[in-house]
Amino acid sequence: MSAYQQAEKDPVAKCNPDLYYNRATAYKYQEEYQLSIMGFSRASLLDPTWSNPQEKKRQLIDYLLKVVTFIETKGKLKGKRLTSMLESLTESDLGPYAGGSYTGPRGNSVKLDKCSLIELQKETNPEKVVVGKVVCSFMSDDPVPFTLCMVDAMETCYSVTIYNMAEGCGPKIGDSLAIPEPFVQEVEVQYNDQAFSYKSIRVDSPVVLAINGKKLGLKKQAPSVLAVNTKSE
Repeated sequence: MSAYQQAEKDPVAKCNPDLYYNRATAYKYQEEYQLSIMGFSRASLLDPTWSNPQEKKRQLIDYLLKVVTFIETKGKLKGKRLTSMLESLTESDLGPYAGGSYTGPRGNSVKLDKCSLIELQKETNPEKVVVGKVVCSFMSDDPVPFTLCMVDAMETCYSVTIYNMAEGCGPKIGDSLAIPEPFVQEVEVQYNDQAFSYKSIRVDSPVVLAINGKKLGLKKQAPSVLAVNTKSE
C-alpha cells in the first residue's frame, strides 16, 4: 500500500480515479472493507461517469449484508437439522489435527489444542484448532474469496473466507471443517445508515484445512491473481 500512499502525494495522481479504484480493490482482498468502500466512493466522486466504482461498492455492500444475514440465521438452517449436524461432530473430524498435536510432512510437530470459536482471540491463534459444520456457502459477484459460514458445537457461527481455492473444490453444507491456528478478523463497517459487524476467519491457503477429517492437498489450491483496472478514455 506504500506505493498508493506515495502516489497520493503527487498533485496529478491524487486526482486520478484509477488510483483510488485499484487501492480499494486491494483493500477489499485485505478485508479492510471500510477503507475499500471509501476508496470506491472517492473514485466515483472524481469521475461520476465511470460506473465501475459504484458497481463494485454496491457488490461489496450486498456481500456484507449477505454474510451478516447468514451468520445471524446460522445459514438459515432449521433447528432440527442444525442440531443433528452438530451432534455428529466427533474427534475424527479434526483429521490430522486430532490428539493435541500435528506432525508435518517434514516431521516437525506442532501442539494444537481444540477450542471453541468464542475462545479465539483477534488475529493469530497459535497452537489452537477449531472444528465445526459448514451451514452455508455462497459466491458473490467476485468469486474470490470462497465464503462460508461454520457453526461449532457451542452453536457459535463465524464466517470463513478461503483464498486460492480451486474452482468447485470448496466445502459443502454439512461438511465438517477443521482450521488450525485460525486468523480471526473483526469486521466493522459503517455505510450511510447501514452497520455491519461480525467475526470472520481468514484462510489464505486451502491446503491447511481438513474437510470431513481429511487434509486438503495441493490440487485444491488455485493461483492467486490480483488485477488492476484503468478507466477507458
